[in-house]
Amino acid sequence: MKLEFIELELEWPYELSVFDLRPYILSKLIKYGEPLRWAITSLSTYSEKSLQKIYIEAVLIINEDKTNDVNNDLN
Repeated sequence: MKLEFIELELEWPYELSVFDLRPYILSKLIKYGEPLRWAITSLSTYSEKSLQKIYIEAVLIINEDKTNDVNNDLN
């Protein structure tokens, strides 16, 4: 096992309430590994596009055989 630091930019759908945001973020992070710690570091709202973006920093626990997959997905 290995720890991996990642940064993600996610679209936050307007129909998703703030109360449902945690499960939404975790569902995205689990694709890369098991979240150990994560934080929302920034939020951008683009009213002309009806779009919100959240920026996440996370430390994930990754199995050695998945390490290459994570690096390829993020690049």
